[in-house]
Amino acid sequence: MALTLRRPAAGPAGLGALLLVLAHGATQGAEPAPCAQLGDLSWLAGTWRAETRDSLVTETWTIVSDGTYEGSGVTRSRTDDSLRDSEDLRLLAMGDQVFYVAKVAHNERPVAFRLTSCGDSRFVFENAAHDFPRRIEYRRADAARLEVHVSDGERPGFRLDFRRQPDG
Repeated sequence: MALTLRRPAAGPAGLGALLLVLAHGATQGAEPAPCAQLGDLSWLAGTWRAETRDSLVTETWTIVSDGTYEGSGVTRSRTDDSLRDSEDLRLLAMGDQVFYVAKVAHNERPVAFRLTSCGDSRFVFENAAHDFPRRIEYRRADAARLEVHVSDGERPGFRLDFRRQPDG
């Protein structure tokens, strides 16, 4: 989903360092916790499209390996199809944790969000140190519909209602 991600007020940290800090304390050699593997998110693979009053938002996910999904988010104008925003996305499994990583043009470095809550059809990623968003929630409504809620964790933020697009 093409979001506007802003740099944390404390300044950017390297992606590797950020992921190491977020993953600190991950248990080595233990059985992975529920939702600690990307297989739990395999239903996300494919292309999804949402329409807002002014924009068309497309999010595409590809399973690269058991520990990495690659994605992209593109937002275009509904009136003239001009590009409004784009981002490169990753889902990464590290140790017994999963991270959502977004790289957008206006941030010098990628921003990582840790998976903090999950269920059969709901996944919540959070980064309390980031200004906006701090919370990204993916909720599968059914096999063809996906809701993405984006917020600072306190106020409602916004929601995108995606529909799965046919392959090809």
